[in-house]
Amino acid sequence: MKKVVLLLAVTLTMTGTAFAKEDHAHGGHHSDKQMAKLHKMMPNYAKGQTKIAAALEGGDLQAVLKETDYLLSTTADLKKSKPHKKASELEEFRKLAAGFEMDVKETAETARKGDVPGAKASFAEAQKKCTACHAMFRN
Repeated sequence: MKKVVLLLAVTLTMTGTAFAKEDHAHGGHHSDKQMAKLHKMMPNYAKGQTKIAAALEGGDLQAVLKETDYLLSTTADLKKSKPHKKASELEEFRKLAAGFEMDVKETAETARKGDVPGAKASFAEAQKKCTACHAMFRN
């Protein structure tokens, strides 16, 4: 239970940060269509992660699959995006995005098999990619 509360607190903090920075100026960056997509996706990523965490805790694998399907429907755009900071490290940004995609796929695959502990472990890895990416390229 303590893990769920902590996970939800971290996710809500990430959501608040994403919303708070939504109108943040990025020079000419915002005219980029891919950046606009990224800004629409991030709050939904945070919400999706909160839903996945709760669903995994409650053993609701159908909800996990619904949310992982959404995340996977957007990862191609995520991998095409450019970071807010350290644009010169685009390769690392895309590596983190690809790793996130792999971990979300693994979460979905293990959820389909009914393996809740495996899905939790894969999802924890996906969340680590989000945290690392935000620490390096956003915050």
